[in-house]
Amino acid sequence: MASANAGTPGFPVLAAIALACLPCFLSIASSSAPSAPPHDTPDTDLQALLCLKLRLSGTTGAMASWRNDSAQYCSWPGVTCSKRHTSRVVSLALDSASLHGQIPPCIGNLTFLGSIHLPNNKLNGQIPPELGNLNHLTYLNLSYNGLTGIIPNSLSSCSRLQIIDLANNFLDGEIPSSLSECSELQEIHLFNNKLHGIIPNGLGTLSKLSVLFLANNNLTGDIPSSLGSNSILSTVILTNNTLTGGIPPLLANSSSLQFLDLTNNHLSGEIPSALFNSSSIVVLALGVNNFVGSIPPLVRISSPLEILILSENSLSGCIPSSLGNFSSLTWLLLAQNSIQGSIPSSLSIIPTLEQLDLSFNNLSGTVPDSLYNMSTLTYLHMGTNSLVGEIPSNIGHTLPNIQTLILRGNKFSGQIPASLALATNIQVINLRDNALHGIVPSFRNLPYLTELDLGINQLEAGDWSFLSSLRNCDQLVYLYLDRNILEGTLPSSIGHLPRSLQVLLLTANKISGTIP
Repeated sequence: MASANAGTPGFPVLAAIALACLPCFLSIASSSAPSAPPHDTPDTDLQALLCLKLRLSGTTGAMASWRNDSAQYCSWPGVTCSKRHTSRVVSLALDSASLHGQIPPCIGNLTFLGSIHLPNNKLNGQIPPELGNLNHLTYLNLSYNGLTGIIPNSLSSCSRLQIIDLANNFLDGEIPSSLSECSELQEIHLFNNKLHGIIPNGLGTLSKLSVLFLANNNLTGDIPSSLGSNSILSTVILTNNTLTGGIPPLLANSSSLQFLDLTNNHLSGEIPSALFNSSSIVVLALGVNNFVGSIPPLVRISSPLEILILSENSLSGCIPSSLGNFSSLTWLLLAQNSIQGSIPSSLSIIPTLEQLDLSFNNLSGTVPDSLYNMSTLTYLHMGTNSLVGEIPSNIGHTLPNIQTLILRGNKFSGQIPASLALATNIQVINLRDNALHGIVPSFRNLPYLTELDLGINQLEAGDWSFLSSLRNCDQLVYLYLDRNILEGTLPSSIGHLPRSLQVLLLTANKISGTIP
């Protein structure tokens, strides 16, 4: 059913989390003067700037104010000149400046440039190989444009390059192996392009590399075995590629790694236990791969891990009780594996846990009562397992911040707790396909409720007053009551359900009357 997993945190969200964490690693290259030969060529820089204006400027934006007859180009918006060699341009910073067209080769004539910052424009065409002439360049940012073609090999001549950001373009071809010759590289951002081929092994040997962000491309092959060989690598995001093989030992044992996102690849093998006992990792996202074996136990008691995502793999065994020692964990997503056994009560001692997804596994037994007492939880999905027992009557009190509650496809019995009406932040209640009985309770005013799925149970209508209670749920879209034992005539109150309602399913009950 299309709405069964409503509210499930999708993996694009992961990309949003990673992006929110990265700015602390990014820095705009300094505009201080590079070392220079004793002679200046101011006319060359002026002519190069006028060439850029001719090719890239429109009637609006920063370049539109550049005056063709002005020799004061060092005061033009977006232009910074050297303090030592006062007529030489060392920085172009034109973020969101309405630039359009192809970057002309004349940019390579600004031979003192140390920083090029042109993101969020409408640049198209290829990256000019003449950028390789800029041997003072330390920072290159052409992200969020419409650039096509390949990454030119000539960039390897920029031996001082520290940060390269070509993300969110339409670049294709392979990542040049020659980039590994830029020994000063600290950050590589090539995500959201059409790059293919392997990740060059030489990138892993860069001694100053801290950020490697290659998500959303068509990269294949193994993760470079050399990745993690330096002592400052902090961020590796390779999401949404077609990488194969396992997680290299050097990467798993990195003492500096903080963010590792390998979601949605074809990686295999067992998850290295070193990743679970790292003293540095904050985000570990390995979902949508082919990892096998058991979830490693946590040996190190003190861990900074906040997000653990292992969903959609082929993991087996039980949930280690030691996961409860991840005292900073906010997300624990283990869905769609072959995990068995019971849910360890130790998970309930994680003081910061907000999202817990154990759905689509082979879990059995009762849910620990303490799990329903986690006041920090906003998302709880335990659907499609073999769990038994009753839903606690006070769940609306003990989960005051819950937004999504999905228990469908289990063997829960007993009545639906009336206290759910007190969980005023709730958006999704999905109790479908269980053995719940009794009268459908009143849900009163749940202003954010979008889905209520109580189908395939043994529920009764009583006096149908629960329908009236839904009239103020003015965001309700899906209401499923099918395949229960509802009886009687549909009351007129059914015509007063919220206008937002798109799907109402009452089939396979013993009711009469029509829906107005």
